Amino acid sequence: MSAMASAQVLTSISRDDKPGLSAMAFISDTATLSRVSADLFSVTLGKANVREGSIDAALAIGEWPRDLDLLIVDLASAADPIADAAALKTAVPGGCIVIGVGRINDVALFRDLIAVGFNDYLALPFAEGAMSRAVDRALELRQRTGNGVVLGQSPLKDAAPRTLSVIGARGGVGATTVAVAIAAMLGTRLKEEVLLIDFDLHYGSLMLALDLEAIDALREALDQPDRIDALFIQQVAQKKSDYLYAIGAEEAPTNGFQARPHAAGDFLRSIHRRFRWVVADVPRGDPVIQRQVIEASTDILLVTDLSLPGVRDAMRLQQLVHDVAPGAKLYIATGGAIDARRSAVKVADVERTLKRKVDCQIPADTAAAHSAVNVGKSVSEAAPASGIVKALRPLVAGLDAPGDPGTSGKVRKMPSLIERLGRGLKK
Repeated sequence: MSAMASAQVLTSISRDDKPGLSAMAFISDTATLSRVSADLFSVTLGKANVREGSIDAALAIGEWPRDLDLLIVDLASAADPIADAAALKTAVPGGCIVIGVGRINDVALFRDLIAVGFNDYLALPFAEGAMSRAVDRALELRQRTGNGVVLGQSPLKDAAPRTLSVIGARGGVGATTVAVAIAAMLGTRLKEEVLLIDFDLHYGSLMLALDLEAIDALREALDQPDRIDALFIQQVAQKKSDYLYAIGAEEAPTNGFQARPHAAGDFLRSIHRRFRWVVADVPRGDPVIQRQVIEASTDILLVTDLSLPGVRDAMRLQQLVHDVAPGAKLYIATGGAIDARRSAVKVADVERTLKRKVDCQIPADTAAAHSAVNVGKSVSEAAPASGIVKALRPLVAGLDAPGDPGTSGKVRKMPSLIERLGRGLKK
């Protein structure tokens, strides 16, 4: 900070004894600096700290005042304004209003800045009083919501982070299709960004289904989750739609990777600094990652087909959930290519075996699933009238409903798996 002191312009005349907003601004050109100083005089009672500089100068600050209410930064010279904005937003106090200014007049830039946590963006040159009006709007929104929720975000953004793990009891039951559909539907319903993560590092198909590029950064993040910051997330979380982002890898089968203890949990905690909702597609072939992701989940959807092996493995996974995540809410769904009307194993058999109701019966709709993959979209976008989407709607609606997420679906201690399988499928 001492290196910038010579370039600092302070307006420190107080008009009365009432405390004003604690505000700072970093503006590059003299004319805009003068206008911002004038606009901030009334809302800060003359106590705004307006400095000559850009967002680079703001990023150089090591420790921000805890009571900082307002920050205005000049993005005009930023090579990557979104990445810089994301990094800055994680550094300033949580309730601080952040407004950007710059020379690019583009609604896409505005939306991206809002997405990373900025409250507003003004394109240069702006008229006298424009900045004070922007501050007033942000303050009004903060007062109305009772927190620092930014424009365009759901008030639920400050609620507890949630991780929904989707696990298939067997291959081919449609777990990836369901995970993508739920994430897309949840984001649209909440008007909130949702991140999809494919934890199958070697054979995952989530990125392929969404026509996105798989990258090796996921393995690196699991290996060193403490190094994850806003800039990393901004670079690796690929945007599919307004509310849907995804991360996935395609590691070569010869590249062995052994996750260290609690790697997935640490990784998810870092990710939750940026995304409140995470939907995880959990692999069946990696028991270490599978157990870690389940352990870190608040909600778990177990998808089984109507087959004897499917029900057996659903029981085993249900027991695993009970052992490592007893506080998580467990949902059971039936799916797969087997038609329930022709299957020897009925939904009632699954319910008797698992000693609980099935929450969702997902019909086989191969045409809709293939159509979604062909266009690289979720089935909810590619085929909104599909039976898959209709079956998932009540489940998605209940995911973020008010109330304790870990009450109605908690799993109970179960008797022997062999005993239960024999009892449940005896008829």
